[in-house]
Amino acid sequence: MQPKDEIDFMELLKNPSRLFGLSYIYFLVTAGFIGTYYLWNMNDVSKNATAPVVLRDSSQFVMDIPMQRGAVIPPVDVLVAGRTSKALVDKGANLYKANCASCHGDNGMGDGPSAAAMAVKPRNFHSADGWKNGRSVANMYKTLQEGIVVNGMAAFNYLPAEDRFALIHYVRTFAADYPVDSLSALQDLEKVYNLSKGSQLPPQIPVRLAMQKLETESAADAKLAAAVGTSLKGKKQEEQGAALAQRHCANGMKVAAAALHAGGLSLDEFIRSVSADPVTAGFTASVVRMSREEWSAMYAYLTKVAKERKS
Repeated sequence: MQPKDEIDFMELLKNPSRLFGLSYIYFLVTAGFIGTYYLWNMNDVSKNATAPVVLRDSSQFVMDIPMQRGAVIPPVDVLVAGRTSKALVDKGANLYKANCASCHGDNGMGDGPSAAAMAVKPRNFHSADGWKNGRSVANMYKTLQEGIVVNGMAAFNYLPAEDRFALIHYVRTFAADYPVDSLSALQDLEKVYNLSKGSQLPPQIPVRLAMQKLETESAADAKLAAAVGTSLKGKKQEEQGAALAQRHCANGMKVAAAALHAGGLSLDEFIRSVSADPVTAGFTASVVRMSREEWSAMYAYLTKVAKERKS
């Protein structure tokens, strides 16, 4: 049988089963279109085109609090501080870099170095959507005063009132559609927080310096506690107070800490302190069954040892 040069479509209509061979072509063309559509509409994550987030060392962008003497913060005239001025905006710019940029970003887009690790993304100050307390000066002051715990927004009530107003006015430069507060709104803000009365600013030292001081102090106490604990683990004590402390000691270091603490307590206070939670204090539970005379002997021994070690 000689092959035909052309397809006889009339014969195909008479015998449709012969069209089955052409279905592979239709299938391949359809699959190609679907595949092309899928690849064209893939997002950046599917294409593996999203750049990984690299977090910087927080010490590189979080500024420590400055050394500060205690002072009385002068009263704030809300009607003046509540209105923007170049001086307040300039002051707010420096405060923003020190307190806000790590989360909200240098340009207020909510893309600071810390933002990637936060469950709730920081506020984008350019957007008018989703503000919990509102975007007016009075509402933004409330946010800085009280914080928004559920969103991870910390309170900045440690900043002087004028600094908070300066921060607000700088933040409001990121967009042109922030609402203007009415006179009554600013007066209500004054009634709520009594800003015209001023406040007391407590003294403060940098966090790093405070940590260094704590480490130094705790190191000395730890060394002293270790010495006291070692004396309790030594040979069997003959003195009644020493023998009682040794018998009821479950954790030498904790008992040593209790001994150091005992110097500032009376006998009754020491008994109540240890009896409330003997295990946490380093003693066995049986210590609560001691008589008052035994408590007195152990108290005298511990305070004596602690005093000798300190000297």
